[in-house]
Amino acid sequence: MKQLSFAQAKQFLLEAAKQKAASIEVFASQNSRTSVQAFQGEVSEFKMSKRMGIGVRALVKGAWGYSYTENLSEPALMRCLDNALENAHLVAPEQFAVLAAHPEPPHIGDLYGEGLSGVTVDRKVAAALELERAAREADPRVVSVAYMSYSDGESEVAIANTEGLDRSYKTNSAFQYVAPLVQENGQSKMGFHVQFSREFESLDPTQTAIEAVRKSIRRLAAKMPKTGKYPVVIENHCMAMLLATYSNIFSAKMVQENKSPLAGKLGTSIGSSLVQLHDDATRPAGMESRPFDDEGYPSQHIQLIENGVLKTFLHNTETAAKDGLKSTGHATRFGYRGTIGIYPSNFYLEAGKQTKAALLEEIGTGLLLTEVHGTHAGVNAITGEFSLQADGFWVEDGNVGHALENFTVAGNFLEMLHNIEAIADDLEFSPMVGGTGAPSVRVKELAIGGT
Repeated sequence: MKQLSFAQAKQFLLEAAKQKAASIEVFASQNSRTSVQAFQGEVSEFKMSKRMGIGVRALVKGAWGYSYTENLSEPALMRCLDNALENAHLVAPEQFAVLAAHPEPPHIGDLYGEGLSGVTVDRKVAAALELERAAREADPRVVSVAYMSYSDGESEVAIANTEGLDRSYKTNSAFQYVAPLVQENGQSKMGFHVQFSREFESLDPTQTAIEAVRKSIRRLAAKMPKTGKYPVVIENHCMAMLLATYSNIFSAKMVQENKSPLAGKLGTSIGSSLVQLHDDATRPAGMESRPFDDEGYPSQHIQLIENGVLKTFLHNTETAAKDGLKSTGHATRFGYRGTIGIYPSNFYLEAGKQTKAALLEEIGTGLLLTEVHGTHAGVNAITGEFSLQADGFWVEDGNVGHALENFTVAGNFLEMLHNIEAIADDLEFSPMVGGTGAPSVRVKELAIGGT
């Protein structure tokens, strides 16, 4: 059957819904992706993919019904619409469910531009091969490049509803990732480094490879620390991982369902006065930047914690209405198959004014925490408790010493925020955790489990 274009399919659904006197929202997305992997100077894997589809959210007497289709023929689109309407009759109505024609979104700059335009497949393959070669040859202790990848993609999101809302945007992105395996004195270690950009020309395979090798080598000759409580400097990428792990506790939906330790704490101190926590989908170069959320609500900069005080939560239209507020623009739908939830965008802890070296000097003797593992199992998002496998370095007289391994770090996320005593100026956003960013921080103490 004849397939409609992206725009035609969207318009067909809106017109069909109006004929049925139905209230619907159309969420359409399409994306294309290229990925290249290399091993020992040859391409080991090459993939190109493209996916597009449309999700329909129907509102019937206060109840939401969802359906989706990847077939953009008129009969398939009609089935999708009818299924969404039928599904709405199977669920309970929600008091604050509404479709709205939201205000115009802000202009946040071009998220698409010419970043991948004219970049041939041959150049992408060459970038992958160069990344693998540079890592393999960066140091004689590199025995292999265990994991590496170059990938890029382009995507388009369009949202429209029967209340008159109709908007779209395009984005592109490029990533390179490499994890070299190093060996010395019978010990093997592996670190990694990732680079993200919207401009292909901004990627530097050699720099990425050298940084990955440096991170791998510094983990050699690792020892297990002694069990105890120590002052700790949490390195920026590790702090970003912890922030990302607990980002869900700032969701108004989780608070309203009493699944967040922040329930009842709005307007109270939940961290050190140094803590300034933001979410800003309007950052020009942000990995998760967007002009509007997945309900079409305009993006904005939100400060969640100001001087340690909890100021607001992340809202979509429904949770905001329950609290008598306006949405913060954080409705999230993970593709056209998904349902509406809440998720942060460019989520970050504001940088301080000290250097990381100054923070290390201040703790004297303690730990530099560089990585945590097992956040899927070692974290309780309802209580804030965590116990995680970790990697790091021993710090003696403010100087970074030998690597540490096979130990656990335990604590409570909110207590940790209260115990932040200094924040460095090295804010970085980590592509490994959805664009969450953090500087290095000095924490009064954390419990370390070792020998």
